[in-house]
Amino acid sequence: MTKQQSREQGVEKHIDAEIAQRMDRLDEDLEIMDRHAADVADVEEQETDSMRRWDREHKNERLHSVPRHLKHVR
Repeated sequence: MTKQQSREQGVEKHIDAEIAQRMDRLDEDLEIMDRHAADVADVEEQETDSMRRWDREHKNERLHSVPRHLKHVR
């Protein structure tokens, strides 16, 4: 085996170890999300409602006193 082949094998082992480490971390993150799925869903719903409310208020503020022919022009 040449030095280059040995070096390539070392790089491959390092990359495999790094990928395995990242996969383990992803698995841990997914387990945490599964344990707190209800909380995550509640927060997501609250954020969605908040964004909808802001969008509606923003549109009302911006389009309320605009003449009708300009209301839907973007």
